[in-house]
Amino acid sequence: MTRKIKIINFLLFFLITILTNNLKAEEIALYTIEGNFIKTTNNGSLIISEGDSIAIDKFGKKIFSDQIIYNKKKLTIETQSNSIFVDEQGNKLHANNFLYNLKSKIISAKGSVKYFEKEGNVFYFDKLEYNENLKKGIGENFKAKLLDKSTINANFAEFNNIEKTLVLGKDYPKKKQHFLNLFNKNENYYSSCESVFKSDKKINEQCPDWSLSTQKTVYNRNEKMLYHYGTFLKIKNIPVFYTPYFSHPDPSVKRKSGILAPSIKNFTDLGQTLKTPYFWAIDDSSDLTITPVFYFDENNVYLAEYRKQNLNNKIFIDTSYSEGYKNLNKIDSSGNSIARTNGSRNHFFFNFLGNYDDLLLNKNDIEINLQRISQKNYLKVHEINTNQIKQDINLLNNNFILNSYEKNKKITFRTNILEDLNNENKNQKYQYTIPGIEYSDFFRKFNINLNLYNSLLGSNYGGDSNQLSLINKIDAQSDPKIFKNFIQGLTNTFKASINNINYYNENLADKKENLTQNIYLTTALESSYPLLKLGEKKEETIIPKTFLKFTTGKMDNANSEDKKLSYNDIYSMNRMNNLTNPETGASLGYGVEYNFSNKNENNEIYNKISTSIGQVLKPKKQNEMPNNSSLKDKSSNFVGNIFASYNNELATNNKAEQNNFDINYDYILNKNFNKFLKNTILANYYNRQNKYSLDYHETNGIGNEHYIDLKYTRNFENFINFSAGTKKNLNANFTESNYFGINYDTDCLNIGINLSKQFYRNDELKPSNNLTLSVTFKPFGTPLSPDISELLK
Repeated sequence: MTRKIKIINFLLFFLITILTNNLKAEEIALYTIEGNFIKTTNNGSLIISEGDSIAIDKFGKKIFSDQIIYNKKKLTIETQSNSIFVDEQGNKLHANNFLYNLKSKIISAKGSVKYFEKEGNVFYFDKLEYNENLKKGIGENFKAKLLDKSTINANFAEFNNIEKTLVLGKDYPKKKQHFLNLFNKNENYYSSCESVFKSDKKINEQCPDWSLSTQKTVYNRNEKMLYHYGTFLKIKNIPVFYTPYFSHPDPSVKRKSGILAPSIKNFTDLGQTLKTPYFWAIDDSSDLTITPVFYFDENNVYLAEYRKQNLNNKIFIDTSYSEGYKNLNKIDSSGNSIARTNGSRNHFFFNFLGNYDDLLLNKNDIEINLQRISQKNYLKVHEINTNQIKQDINLLNNNFILNSYEKNKKITFRTNILEDLNNENKNQKYQYTIPGIEYSDFFRKFNINLNLYNSLLGSNYGGDSNQLSLINKIDAQSDPKIFKNFIQGLTNTFKASINNINYYNENLADKKENLTQNIYLTTALESSYPLLKLGEKKEETIIPKTFLKFTTGKMDNANSEDKKLSYNDIYSMNRMNNLTNPETGASLGYGVEYNFSNKNENNEIYNKISTSIGQVLKPKKQNEMPNNSSLKDKSSNFVGNIFASYNNELATNNKAEQNNFDINYDYILNKNFNKFLKNTILANYYNRQNKYSLDYHETNGIGNEHYIDLKYTRNFENFINFSAGTKKNLNANFTESNYFGINYDTDCLNIGINLSKQFYRNDELKPSNNLTLSVTFKPFGTPLSPDISELLK
């Protein structure tokens, strides 16, 4: 019995051994070999494939090469030339030669080794050993081009596709980590400069704009964070800053909690400041930026911006707080007293935008704005500028707006309160509209375009000046009709409008008191006679136009309104842009438009000139029109526009030739052709190196404005540019501001020195003089800006 048991145990052991060996054999993947020429040796244990060879296992892994040698006894695959390994996840390994141990699942790759992750990162080695079981690779002479286009160099690197980490460098014994020896030990380099990768040289050999030189760097791709140890920040390969530890998100991360780049600024009046913003990514849909601004000589200012994005709406809050002035009695450098008041300062801006279905009509937009500034110059004094607010804001708007749409229909409900920060009269400071209801619908009937408009508005214009208006309006317009027999090519468009206006006025200057009801009927005929001349690459048109209009009724006095005639007003049904007080009576607007263009061989316009001029005629003078508008006269002033542009690159089809310009000139010429009442010129000239900009504005007789704004930019080689500008009030012969700056600007670094001078004075605001050095390490965004204004002294 004992002997039988021993025999049975032996047979079971033998069977288990065979099954175990079979299972182990199953673990070792067997490959099928394909190629242009295949031979076997050593009794079939050695398979050699040459010419477009491929080895495939049952798991979907593939090996490509010019030659594949499959050794069944040693369980190895060896390749020669143009070798590619593709795993089941889609990662690819390229090299000149492979030695693949099928038992240990280790691939040894040599010669121009490249590892392509399926996520997009690319790793380069001189040689690499990759463990397929551990999904880990260890290699030498490493260079990487990351998905965010940044570059990493290292003598030694290890990547782990399970933990999603990349480690550069080795750990050094702590006893050797002495600061003086760090220069010799740092062999790892990181830079966000895209241009670095385009060279075969290492980062430290190229002297990139900026880089991090580290003893060890760990890139956690799950966290999208880089952790650097023993780090030098280098600019042009010159060490400028050292830290034993430094971490940051990779440049692909758009939102990550942490301290943003600080900035330093000097205010002429308030002294030195240090701004240290902190960004908090609260969750996937909301974040908060808290920015303390520390003053050395004054009370601090605390800023906060909150953003939240939901599926159907978004919320934005921008606010700040300051205890106010620490020094109320301030004397400037000229010995003049600066007006200051005590008390805290703050601002609060709230914005809500929402999109909803089926509230009134199919589509609905909701907007809510709450805006408050405790003191009119608060933002200007501290130069508070964010994505939503600017320091020169003067008008606050608190409102609620609901727009509802369906096809061509639109319904609007709104209430708003306007606050004029520059108005010191509390009774006149605020204006509001409650309620505001508008309805419009556009449709076609009897081959005519029809537009219905209805509105109910309750308005307060400050103090006890009120108006309640109810407007019902129908606009009609025919399709352009071209005469073929009378005057061939003459085009006529018939327009008509019925406007029922009901309003109740209370204490409005120059307006009828109490209830007023009016019905206005406007008819108009717009005619044009296009004349066209076509060449092979030229097009020239002259279009004479007339606009005959008549409106029934009598208009209210509008002498005090600000209305300057423009060219578009000549052909407008409502030249006053006022629904409750339209221009009445008969008038004839006429003008002419000229257009010329040249095209290149690709049919692209490279040269364009257009000009227009027109005038309005009336049978009698209309004294109710605004005093500063010649529309009250029997013949108005002439208004027109001249526009010209030229693109030399398109003209010559040569990208090196970039002498381009554009100019836009708006003018008002008096009826006697002997005086320009308005001149506005916007002009730009630019080529590969230079850009000149001009903004000139002048009014005479219809206003009293006269200023010029000049800007110039020059681009030099090696990414250096110079910019300068000035703005001058020519009426007062007073320069409002000057600035100039020199910048070095590449894809990863911006260094600039900028001088700005403000000459105006307004209550707490005084002339200022700031010289700022700005350094921005891209793509980390916000600049480090130490103020060096003291150098001006």
